[in-house]
Amino acid sequence: MSQSYSSARAQTPAPGPISAHRTFREGWLHICNGLDPVRDGGMVPSILGMTGALAAIGGQVNIVTPTPSRLGDTPLPSNVRLQGPETELEAVVRTAEVIHMHGLWQAQTRRGARLAWRADVPYMIAAHGMAEPWAMRQKAWKKKVYTALIEGKNLRRAACLHALSRPEIGHLRALAPRTPICYIPNGVDPVPLENLPDRSCLEEEFPELKGKFVLLFYSRIHVKKGLDLLAQAFARIQREHPQVHLLLAGNDDGALGPFLNRINDDGLTSRVTWVGHASGERARRVWGAADAFILPSYSEGFSMAILEALVCRLPVLITTACHFSELADFEGGIVVEPVVDEVTRGLRDLLERTPEQRAALGAAGRALVEQKYTWEQQGQRLADVYRWMSGGGKPPEAVLGPDQEP
Repeated sequence: MSQSYSSARAQTPAPGPISAHRTFREGWLHICNGLDPVRDGGMVPSILGMTGALAAIGGQVNIVTPTPSRLGDTPLPSNVRLQGPETELEAVVRTAEVIHMHGLWQAQTRRGARLAWRADVPYMIAAHGMAEPWAMRQKAWKKKVYTALIEGKNLRRAACLHALSRPEIGHLRALAPRTPICYIPNGVDPVPLENLPDRSCLEEEFPELKGKFVLLFYSRIHVKKGLDLLAQAFARIQREHPQVHLLLAGNDDGALGPFLNRINDDGLTSRVTWVGHASGERARRVWGAADAFILPSYSEGFSMAILEALVCRLPVLITTACHFSELADFEGGIVVEPVVDEVTRGLRDLLERTPEQRAALGAAGRALVEQKYTWEQQGQRLADVYRWMSGGGKPPEAVLGPDQEP
């Protein structure tokens, strides 16, 4: 695993860290399509969280994007440099010690992998759920062709791949069987979600929330997020639980219209509120108004919104497609299959528990995050992987060889 990256290029591309002597380089470079929370959803807080954690432990961290970033009131972490879209990518790649690319099937990964390979710089690719079976079925034939011609080579040449969930390890291995994979999930910084505003702050803007049990959906409003399942499950339980009000927070990515049409057909329009994209202080008001959280997804990488809900001590209902089965094992939330009957059952279970039982769920979820899912913990694990990629030696615990299971 400590072979020279340069010598490997003369043979069949071999994955692994790099130990050959090269021109001096420094800094950890992250390449992503752009940092636009409205467009890119949970990938943005994921990238900002990990780069902020890496910078906090002393790493020199740069982010380069080929499209403009629109962070708005989402802060850039201290000591993280953001460049693009005019930045000369080749020059930045040549001076990096390690490169971490985010996303598949996109121009920045295609170009970044090619430049890194030519410049003899080790790189890592994080799929962020884009290798999920559900995601692979979307435009399937185009992805098969693209993988055969371009992306498969990019993945095989990587020093390491980055899996955010245990199932994603298998999804990445299906594309690049011999490339090492590090399993490091997302993390969360609890501090911005402490001392949340009283729910009355959001009730002033949306008085229909007063006196209700507020069930929060906080995510991009995209077909893969299971809004159809939520609409049907809500219709089934609405007579038994007339106090429940759905609060949707997130940018419409094509699924809002069909969802609202279904809600209107069931006569439930008055029991649903959509607040649009929420970040910064507005996001804090949304979290402060919620009594519970639901994410009935068909496909996820590793949801930042779930971690944020757990930090807020909310009882959560998610599907197995969120790849967080540990939550149920830890008794920190309810996990069901992504089908209507199961989401309905889980919702009934959540609502029929006593306030004390729901509070216990929230407390257990918060404890799980504090033990295993803070950015401080994940940042240190990533730094260990970066150092191995650039210096060789024994792989850190987070790195799995082709025949290893997590």
